Formats: sequence, structure tokens, C-alpha cells
Amino acid sequence: MAKKKKADRRLTTPMKGKLILVFGSIIFLFLILVVKLCYVTATKGKEYETAVLSQQKHDSTILPFERGKIYDRNGNILATNEKIYTLILEPQNILLQDKKYEEATINALHEYFGFSKSKLKKTIEDNPYSYYEVYKKNMTYDEVEKFQKFLDLADASAKGVSKAKKAKIESAKMVKGVSFEEDYKRVYPYNSLACRVLGYTSSGNVGNWGIEQYYNSQLNGVNGRAYYYFNEELDQEQTVKEAKNGNSVVSTIDMQIQKIIEEKLNDFDSKIGSKVTNILVMDPQNGEILGMASSNPYDLNEPMDEKKLLSLYSQSEIDEMKAYTQEKEAEEASEEGSGEESSEETTEQEDKDTEKKKTIYDAFYELWRNAIISDTNEPGSTYKPFTVATGLESGALTGNESYFCTGSLMVGKRNIGCSHVHGNITLKDAVAKSCNVAMMNIAFNEGSETFYNYQNLFGFGRSTGIDLPGEAETKNLVYNASNYSNSVTLATNAFGQNFNCTMMQMAAGFCSLINGGNYYRPHIVKQIQNDGGDVVKDVGKEVLRKTVSEETSASIRSYMQETVENGTGTKAQIEGYTIGGKTGTAEKIPRNKKDYYVSFIGFTPVEKPELLVYVTIDEPNVSFQANAGLAVELEKSCMEEIVNVLGIKPAISTKE
Repeated sequence: MAKKKKADRRLTTPMKGKLILVFGSIIFLFLILVVKLCYVTATKGKEYETAVLSQQKHDSTILPFERGKIYDRNGNILATNEKIYTLILEPQNILLQDKKYEEATINALHEYFGFSKSKLKKTIEDNPYSYYEVYKKNMTYDEVEKFQKFLDLADASAKGVSKAKKAKIESAKMVKGVSFEEDYKRVYPYNSLACRVLGYTSSGNVGNWGIEQYYNSQLNGVNGRAYYYFNEELDQEQTVKEAKNGNSVVSTIDMQIQKIIEEKLNDFDSKIGSKVTNILVMDPQNGEILGMASSNPYDLNEPMDEKKLLSLYSQSEIDEMKAYTQEKEAEEASEEGSGEESSEETTEQEDKDTEKKKTIYDAFYELWRNAIISDTNEPGSTYKPFTVATGLESGALTGNESYFCTGSLMVGKRNIGCSHVHGNITLKDAVAKSCNVAMMNIAFNEGSETFYNYQNLFGFGRSTGIDLPGEAETKNLVYNASNYSNSVTLATNAFGQNFNCTMMQMAAGFCSLINGGNYYRPHIVKQIQNDGGDVVKDVGKEVLRKTVSEETSASIRSYMQETVENGTGTKAQIEGYTIGGKTGTAEKIPRNKKDYYVSFIGFTPVEKPELLVYVTIDEPNVSFQANAGLAVELEKSCMEEIVNVLGIKPAISTKE
């Protein structure tokens, strides 16, 4: 069989020519591209570089809104804002052109702010490709102002200026990659004043407690934004969507009155002290709160200052809480990281021990909370006018009744005592001299259903509707009509024991007793204004319900005037003024400890009350706690100054 010839794989002359032509064309096109790139770089390089860098840096900037202010009723600023700045470094821009700008930028930052040159250099050179490095936060306007003026010199002309000025201009032109972001910091000019009324804000304009929390959505605005882009000539332009600032809030608080009650409270705490002392000032004719203060105020500008916890806890207790907080946070972080919940079984005793432990946040919660609306206590004898008003309004009483007090009353199998043996006593004197026996007999005459219905009408066990967060839920802290079928329960409730309420509930109901029977929703804000000062909303008085008639109200006022003039509240008298009020002394549970909650609620003028001052003292630091006179004296010291602030003039006594 004949062998096959192998194919000749050598390049022929025509093939070589074609290959040379292809390679030549490629090289020619490459040369054209290189020339074009060189031309573009030489003529348009800076423009393209600017465009690329700018697009890499930011395409928009947030323009922060300013949170609305909080004013007192007279226009004094209680909460405002201070503009603050964050220094941003752009290492990529600083390191352009072989670090040409680095030294000048570092020197300028060192000169104007005192920053360490070595630290600046490290930040820049450790992040060479970054266009956004936060270097310092919360800088004030005073800190930034001089440096900003220096930077502005970069746009100034160097012609016809002094050598020194020219040098400054040239230096400013060499500073690159430095910018400032603006924001606002919440500021409270009077530090701790009205702290539990105002509340404070945390990062992100989040209101915590008080007006700041309740009116957070009104106080907050909407951020704006600046959008950057390049036009056809590659010049940078921007479109701005302006920020919308928040609304401001005008509170019902009178700064002068607030200062008075806080000074008086602090003075009392420094001399005597208690577990907690509270003072509440209201206008009985509209439900406006003029002042509100409690023991242990804290600085709104530093709400997390651990030193303030020493007023509530010992240092060792604080250290234990901090350690427990760290322990819990570590456990939570571990569980979150694993994606599994703890399956570790615990004993009932271990669970109880854990419940007793507090974190540092629990401690701050105790410091921040408003005791006047969040804490509940047995009101004691301040409730007695309500028992009498129920009888007068329901027809169970005529006003001409009298009672015989032997110092106690046997109710079922229980002998319930009175503070004194009053003997024969009229209805008016039963209030003035605070007779438990009379009150028990009145409640029995009213009956459990009537007693409960009016207790509910006066707001006990119900929300007041106050425009503050943290109001205690008290529905389960009062009895219902069926419970009052127990004669002991009805008897003790008649003089303010065996049920709980807040100070705000007591004050709101009490105002209705003395103002003719109008139960106003208590409120802390009277007006909302927009950024331009125009009124957005008026928060006027709001009658929620009618409690008693004017006739009953007049009777109750006269009984409580007698309390101040000849009864248990004589220390509340102010020369020239007609004063009414009621003392309260409630023995706390457990009764055998002999701890007391003492109080006094007073008002003036008796004829048409314009001012109510309510003082409570929880476990005063004295050997004999059952002394309502402590509250009476504190109330008087406040009232005799507040009447002048409000312009309430003395009147001729109407003492019978």
C-alpha cells in the first residue's frame, strides 16, 4: 500500500503578507489610542479627575433639622439646641500629587486645633483610599470658626496684600481633604430645672421621659439633603432639599414657680429629707400644671452621670449593678452570636435571686422617672373631702349631720381607730379635725355602690389623661362595688387607706372638688408653634366630666377652710389670704413598721381657687413620721411666694 504524503504546514508568502498586515494594523491602532490618551490626559485630565473623585466621595449630604424648643408659659427657653460639628478627613484627596498637600493640611489642623501631627499622619496614611474618616465629633462653633475663616482664604485674591496675608492665602490653598458635617446638640440652659417635666433626648433626637418623649413627633422635624452632580462643562452643581425644623412647645410651667418649689424642696431635703418628697402646683380652673418637682433632681445635660445615683444607692450597690449589667450584656451578645437561646435550666430560687438584681439602667430608670405620675401610695386623709362630697352629692348627707367619736369604731370583728377621741362632732369639723369614725359612718350611709361610683367619677383607678409618659396604671389598685360589700374595706377606704393612687390623680380630682365640679384633663403643654413662631395648636382647658355641683363644691371649700383655720392644717395660714386644705397621714404597709406617707393639699382663695399646692413626703427622716405638719409647713413656704408670682392679692378673711 502506498504511503500518504504529509501536508506542507509552512507559511506561504501570501500568508506571511497577510499576517504582517494584521499585526501592523493592531500596532497602528494601539499607537493612535496611546496618543489619544496622552492628549486627553494633558487637556482634560484635571476635569476628569475632579469628576471621578467627586463621584467617589459623596453624591449627597444630609442637612439636619433643628429640633423644636421647649418654653415655659412666659417664653423662657427650657430646652434648645446648639450647632455642633464633626471633622471629616479625606485621605485620598490629601495624598494627591505625591503627598503634596499632606504636610500643609496636617500643619493647619495642628495649628488651629492642637491635634497631634503624628496621629493625623497615621490616620491619613493608614487609610490612603478613603474619602471619609471621622476624626472628631461634637466640636463647637467657637472651635471651628477660626479654622473655617482660614479655609475661606483659599478663594481670596493674593494681589495687593501683605506678605503675611499672602502666605496665609497660599497655605489655605494647600489644605485639602478637610470638611465639617453639621448637626445639633440638645441643650438645657438650666441643667436640672424641671428635669422630670422636660425629660431629655438621646442620639438620633429620641425623646426620653417628660415632654421630650410625649411630644417627640412634634418636636422632631425632617432632614434635608444636598445632592451634588456635574453639568456638561463638568462644573459641580447642587440641588438642595431644605430641612424642615421641628415644632416648638410652650409648656404650662412657670419658671419662677418651678424655681421656688425646687429651692424649697432642696432646702427641706437638706434639713430633714425623706425617701422622696414631691411638690405639685396647679391652676384648679383649667388643669394647667404650673410646677412639678421631686427629690433627687438630675442634670438633663448629663442624664447618665453615675454620681447622681449616689442619692439612691451606695457605691458598692452601684458597682454590683455595673458588674451585673456587663454580665448580662455579655450573655446576650453570646446568645445573639450563636443564634440560640439559653437552654440552661435554673432553679426557682435562682430565678428569684435574678429578679432582685438590678442593672445600672434599672437604677437610672429610678432616677429619671416622675414619681408624681408614676408612683402610687395610699392617700390617707386627703381623701376625706371626697367621701363627704359623695354623701352631699348623692343625697346621703344633708350637711347638718353630727357624729360621736369614741376614738375607734368596731367594724365586724375589727376595731378601727381614729387619731383622737373627738366626742360629738359636726360634719364640717369631721373634715377639719380629720375624724376617721365620722368618715366610716358616712361611707356606710352612702353604701358600697354609691361610694365606688363616685370614687370612679373622681378619677381614682382611671388615667388622668395627662400629656406625659409613664402614668401608673391604677385600675387594680382600687376596689370595685362588690369588694366594698366587705365593711372593713369600705370603712378604711372612707379615710384614704387600703387603696392606692398617684399624686396626679389626687390633684386632678381635688381640683374638681373646689372649682365647682369640673374635672379638667391635667396638662403640661398649652401651645405648639411652628419654626416661624406661628401657633399650630392651642391646648386649652378640657372638661372631661362633671363630678359635683357648685353647691357641693362650696360646702367642701368651707369645710377645708375650717381645716386651715381651726383644724389639722393651721400651720398653712398666710396672713391676708383665705386658705383651704386637707392634711393626710397614711400608715404604709406593712403597718407594723410604722412608716408613714404624709401630705397636705392646699388652695387659695377659698372663694374661687386660683392656686393649688400639693406636697407629699414619703417616710420623712424623723423619729416620729406620722406628722402631717411637715407637709403643711413645706406647702406654706411655697404658697406664700407663689401667690406673689401669680399676682393673687390678699383678701379680707371670711372666717366665720
